[in-house]
Amino acid sequence: MSATPNPHDREEVPGQQSMFEGGSAERASSNRKRGSAHLKGTRALERLRDRIDLAVKELHRLREENTALRRELEAVHRGKDDSVDGTQVVFTESPDELRQKLEDYIALVNDIIETESNKAASEEAGS
Repeated sequence: MSATPNPHDREEVPGQQSMFEGGSAERASSNRKRGSAHLKGTRALERLRDRIDLAVKELHRLREENTALRRELEAVHRGKDDSVDGTQVVFTESPDELRQKLEDYIALVNDIIETESNKAASEEAGS
């Protein structure tokens, strides 16, 4: 006679928990709830870590910018500007004399523009 194994007769290994014991459905539900909370907590920690990384990068960038600005300010206080390329422009006139010269040039340019526009208008009227 051959013996057919009965599916209900299971050999249990020591330390093995039977998944069909009473209350195991409650434990499985509890584990799922903890697992879900664990995943949410893990995601929240990952988002927090990402935000912290961004904040650290921004702090480094701001420190570098602050250092550059400090150097620029020190150069200005010393009387030279390292960031400017080219020739420094210096005027011999006082600010009032310079302003008067500029206003004279502006008036001259306005007169030339007005003369040219009058000439063009009279040529169009004559044609």
